[in-house]
Amino acid sequence: MDIQKYDQERPTLVNSIVCAIDILGFSQMINTSCKEGYGSTLLREVNYLINKNKECIIPNKYSHGKIKIFTDNMVVGYPITGDGERELEEILDNVSEYQFNLAIEGLFVRGGVSIGDFYINEDIVFGPALLDAHKVESTLACYPRIILDEKTIRTLKKHIKYYDVAPQATKVLIDSDGQWFLNYLNTIFRYYTQCNNEYEFERVKYELLLKHKTKIEEMLHMYKQNIRVWDKYVWTANYHNYFCDIYFAHEKDLKIHKNLLLSWPREIKNNDL
Repeated sequence: MDIQKYDQERPTLVNSIVCAIDILGFSQMINTSCKEGYGSTLLREVNYLINKNKECIIPNKYSHGKIKIFTDNMVVGYPITGDGERELEEILDNVSEYQFNLAIEGLFVRGGVSIGDFYINEDIVFGPALLDAHKVESTLACYPRIILDEKTIRTLKKHIKYYDVAPQATKVLIDSDGQWFLNYLNTIFRYYTQCNNEYEFERVKYELLLKHKTKIEEMLHMYKQNIRVWDKYVWTANYHNYFCDIYFAHEKDLKIHKNLLLSWPREIKNNDL
């Protein structure tokens, strides 16, 4: 079976799995940092984090995926060979890891995944799969989640049916609005190979989730007066708590307190007058 690639000399559309990702609130971060005099500092920090973590998208020389980053947007494409199971697995694993690594640094992303004709090189990204992935990101993702479109869901369902216990099943969740999204917190279970023993693995998982919790709480406090943005981090907090309930039910300190997730009314005070 011929391996599909993006021909850098003779551009040709290739059937691909494509993911479009956007950093949440990045425009506001730019405006605020430049007005308050730390724009260059933010630029260096974001440049470092993105370049450090983009390696997990194309982790080795055997991957035929390509990546393009411009300001707060990233597009990644994997040319499909065969039934696309390996390429979709790369999206589920590698993009989730990228999303998780940025989240624990305080950069939350949303995105969309689609399947179709696509091309990418150093200068251009092109094709209907890009448009579809971007449409899902801009119209359906809404919260810090990476959504699978209907074509991707149909493909994933076929792959899941191959198995009695499908390895993909825990890597995607179905939200209350019916959207399928990457379960990026599942990334913590991939750290096992980097640990010396089970005790160290448990400690690493705990510390990573604690970092995730801390960053969400920072965002909830930061945007308390901006209800539209605050609501996005309420969603993220609920996702975090759901994950902890499933896998760390006895670690109560990993969960975000419900008081941070509610907007309580209050009586009028003298200083309100």
